[in-house]
Amino acid sequence: MPQFNRTWDEIDIRLLDLLQSDADQTLRELGDQVGLSPSAVQRRITHYKTAGLMRTVAVVDTDRAGSLAQALVMLTLAEESPDHHRRISERLRAQPEVQQCYAVSGRWDYAVLLAAPTVRALRDLSNALFKADENIRRYDTMFIFDTVKSGSALPGRLLLQPAQRSGWNAGPDLSGA
Repeated sequence: MPQFNRTWDEIDIRLLDLLQSDADQTLRELGDQVGLSPSAVQRRITHYKTAGLMRTVAVVDTDRAGSLAQALVMLTLAEESPDHHRRISERLRAQPEVQQCYAVSGRWDYAVLLAAPTVRALRDLSNALFKADENIRRYDTMFIFDTVKSGSALPGRLLLQPAQRSGWNAGPDLSGA
């Protein structure tokens, strides 16, 4: 896959932030907000897509989708090898009810976000995906009651190289100190 090999500038950062919050804006609207012509905005967007940096998808708001049950499942493998990880990763990627899946460090190997129409369907899905797999040592299912924050937008400023971030504030100090 091609790489995005030019230096990020503030316009890239702002444009990517705008596109992630509302990709339905017109080129003119985007251009007005970043100080570029519509054709210059289009060139940048085309470059982002060609480089594999960005793709356009529709996001369904799970809070407005009606009845839906979600669970976060933490799982650990009985045996670990590149082949074991490849097999479980391929199986989880192929399952449409698996919304997100992360290989993690610590006592668990994976964190998996599942969605199904009912809690019973989630239970059946978990049994099919995890209980039936003899290489899964343990899995814990945590049902999701409320979504506090959801999304996959990456703040554009995180794309800056360390030298470009000088003076950048990561956000408020939430440590309570």
